[in-house]
Amino acid sequence: MPSEKNRLPRRYTYLAIVFTLVGIGVLALVGVSLYGQAEIIVMAAQDRTSGEFVLTVQDLPFDAAVSDPTVVPGKIFEVVVEQGQTSPATGQKVQTGENSGVVTLVNTTPRSQTLVATTRLLASDATLVRLKDRVVVPANGKITAVAYPDQPATFRELKPTRLTIPGLAVILQDKIYAETTEPWRAGGASVAVVKPEDLVNVQAQLVEKLSQEALSKFEATLSESERTYTKLVQKEVLEKTFDAQAGDQRNEFLAKVKMKVVYVAFDETRLIAVIRQHLSKQLPFTHLLQAVDAKTLRYEAERYDATRKEVSLKVYAEGKSALRTSSALLNPARLTGLTKAQIISLLSGYPEVKSVTVRFTPEGMRRSPRLPNRIHIIIQ
Repeated sequence: MPSEKNRLPRRYTYLAIVFTLVGIGVLALVGVSLYGQAEIIVMAAQDRTSGEFVLTVQDLPFDAAVSDPTVVPGKIFEVVVEQGQTSPATGQKVQTGENSGVVTLVNTTPRSQTLVATTRLLASDATLVRLKDRVVVPANGKITAVAYPDQPATFRELKPTRLTIPGLAVILQDKIYAETTEPWRAGGASVAVVKPEDLVNVQAQLVEKLSQEALSKFEATLSESERTYTKLVQKEVLEKTFDAQAGDQRNEFLAKVKMKVVYVAFDETRLIAVIRQHLSKQLPFTHLLQAVDAKTLRYEAERYDATRKEVSLKVYAEGKSALRTSSALLNPARLTGLTKAQIISLLSGYPEVKSVTVRFTPEGMRRSPRLPNRIHIIIQ
């Protein structure tokens, strides 16, 4: 049986082992807290930012270096174009008073034809009407004239039709004739008149045609790749003339428009880089612009300076921004010694943060490292 003296050292041995293990555990915990790692993945809530800016496109080579942040190089093309167009009158008016109406005289021969007053015009249903005044029908042309029924008392209606001229030689009757395009009834014929909308519409048509003509001339000066660049147009009507006014009794009328057209082309990719700078300046220092939304871009050519060869553009754009990694909200020093739940709760309280994921290495760690440089924050 061991003596009391032998038992005492053995107890001290056990105590020494226990304290040693505890010490190792404490050191391990301290080591983990100091040298473990935490990875914090922050899903940032994207904010939309927008702005309206005035930029300038100067007539410079597309790849020219420009120091002014408000200037973008591009191609500017100015041209004056003009064009005329005959357009039908779409209004209608019923003539009152005497039984008279409008006929269109057609001459397909190379010589003009004079028709005296009372010249007979015969419809296919045997209705006979006469010219009211002397008329000269131009060679290879048309002219409108007023006619009246030969027998007003029995006249009821003349539908749109072709009328021969019995007084002409038979060989000419197929080449020189009359026609009506609107019903002609007793008490007055329904005749065509020029409406205000007719004048507006034909001017719009001519402006569009002239714009396309100018664009074709502009694109002829560009290379194949340059033709894909964004183009804007500025139009100025210099002259517009009509040979009729609203309310005039006419089947058709002639309109002419003279217009100055300025086309500008620029590389939108390069312009977006300029827009990024402007949008970034609007953001708080805690945020970083992630992208410009190209679908939101709106351009408007405001002013053309022919002397400086530049066009001012009003530009509207929207972009997406998110937190910077260097934001004070994400300072690792604020996150030392915290549990996963505490980190998630702290960061999720900010509207700029959409979600938070926390990973500790080793996995058994209960709290984040005491050293800020062992905490790594990733923004997505």
